Amino acid sequence: MRDLSLAAACKKADLRYSTLHAQIHNRREIPFSTIDRLATALALPISHFSQNAAPFTFEPVDLFNDEQIETARIMSDLVLKQTRPTKRSRQINIDDMLDWLMANNSQLVNCKELIDWFNLFLPIKPGDTAPTPYRIGPKSLSAKFFSILSVESYNEIIQCYDEDTRRAIVQAHLDCADKPYLITDRKVDTVSKGIRVKGTYRRLLAPVTDTDGRKLTLSFSKLTHFPRA
Repeated sequence: MRDLSLAAACKKADLRYSTLHAQIHNRREIPFSTIDRLATALALPISHFSQNAAPFTFEPVDLFNDEQIETARIMSDLVLKQTRPTKRSRQINIDDMLDWLMANNSQLVNCKELIDWFNLFLPIKPGDTAPTPYRIGPKSLSAKFFSILSVESYNEIIQCYDEDTRRAIVQAHLDCADKPYLITDRKVDTVSKGIRVKGTYRRLLAPVTDTDGRKLTLSFSKLTHFPRA
């Protein structure tokens, strides 16, 4: 819990350490009031303590910053909503994308229902330190959860990533250039606009061609769970 020991977390939440320790050690049910006090004291969403927690967590860097706390709560609620879609909310998945790519020979045609869910980038060139965005899909993972709503905001945010992360992104774009598609599982642990973002997602990269013959790289990501080291 925020890299705090159980004793420190209990002290911050004004809880009795011996009681909570015994409940955890003996696998007894922990009262909701205890979870609620921990969540409030540590500025974490209740979902953080759920066995069915979302694959992404958003935590304020500054526990005393009300704006960060509220932003983290809103983003956490949004992830939970997206991972538990209603019957009315159509969720596009990687199989949908692959079926469309194969059916259309990787051409950007017949994609009216899909185009807002993925991003497009110019092909990587020698010396590039980050992919160059061509179009950001308003329903893409980066748009929903990282507030990347335009080409300009993508460039701004990616420059905040550490060098290793940017290098890995560039390498992935290079690796997919001579393949029909490339699917990888990714981990995120970064700070964006005062919010610590940690989680997992699955990413599809694929070279595509638009109706004018322009070569581009498609990027589609989907929230997912997989074991974390």
